[in-house]
Amino acid sequence: MTIDDTDKAILNLLQDDCTLPLKTIAEHTGTSVATTQRRISQLCQQKIIQRQVAIIDPTKVGHHLTVLVLVKMAHSNTSMQHRFERLMNGSPQVMSCYEISGDYDFILMVHSPSMQDYHAFTRSMLTGENNVAHFNSQFVMNFVKSGTKIEL
Repeated sequence: MTIDDTDKAILNLLQDDCTLPLKTIAEHTGTSVATTQRRISQLCQQKIIQRQVAIIDPTKVGHHLTVLVLVKMAHSNTSMQHRFERLMNGSPQVMSCYEISGDYDFILMVHSPSMQDYHAFTRSMLTGENNVAHFNSQFVMNFVKSGTKIEL
């Protein structure tokens, strides 16, 4: 699917507020409501729009600790990495998990209510039995910018 300027405009609007009425999006993009609805449906079918969610402030729901965790795997075989990826994907504390290049294999973003909860997470998830050789925790001191929008 080719993304044209109208699709880009729709995507930009939805990234700012996915609850906008179709009529409002249509007015901003100069299309009809039916065309806007069809285009959004196509963007969803093509998995360009992966999902529509509410983004919440972690501190306002009691998750005062945000940690970037660099993870070095003990063994670099595909099956062990896939097992670790599934484990991280299933963990509610892990907000993001990226396989990266360089000295480490993965970087995680973890939200936790407290240091005790984060410690429990590391003890259960970042162990040798989960193929983790070592990890490095970097604690977020201040959110300077945190976003999800890809400007098109």
